Amino acid sequence: MNRNTLFLKTLDDIEKKMKSQDAYEIFMISGLIRKLLIDDYPLVDQVNESKRFKITFKINNRRPPLGDTSLVFWDMHDGFDPNTSVPHLTNPIEVDRNKMLKTQIMIVNGETITVQDLIKYLSNVVGGIHAGKPRSSKEHALHEIQIYVGGLQTGVRNLLSISRVVLKGLEPLRESLKKLSAAN
Repeated sequence: MNRNTLFLKTLDDIEKKMKSQDAYEIFMISGLIRKLLIDDYPLVDQVNESKRFKITFKINNRRPPLGDTSLVFWDMHDGFDPNTSVPHLTNPIEVDRNKMLKTQIMIVNGETITVQDLIKYLSNVVGGIHAGKPRSSKEHALHEIQIYVGGLQTGVRNLLSISRVVLKGLEPLRESLKKLSAAN
């Protein structure tokens, strides 16, 4: 399968899994996002090499409460995507992939969890790609948390918001590749 087709089918698969009510289907998105954005030679870089699209992601620039040393848990949930955030807490900004992946999305038992930390945990420990054991303090904190929102464990729930942001950011490249495929 050529890389363009793999990219398009990966985005289609994310959309399909986002519509599911099954936690397994949703957490499998973590492996797809890892393949697209995080792996050593991410799929987005492979398909964008000749196109050279400037890819940006619109995220909510929201931070946890400052100065609260007793804060044990904080989570953005749907608030990562400015379109699904509570209006009075929305502060949208456009960022590149690295900034989006480094954005803090949770605090768990004093550990700051970024988008990338969460994706790697779900794909490498929980089983989105590999089923492993938590090794770092961040992975242990995520492994121990048992908070559910809307029937989904909080980390899995965050994938829905992350997925919306990723899909919107990759849409121009996606449309370009669809046109190229249709022309061939």
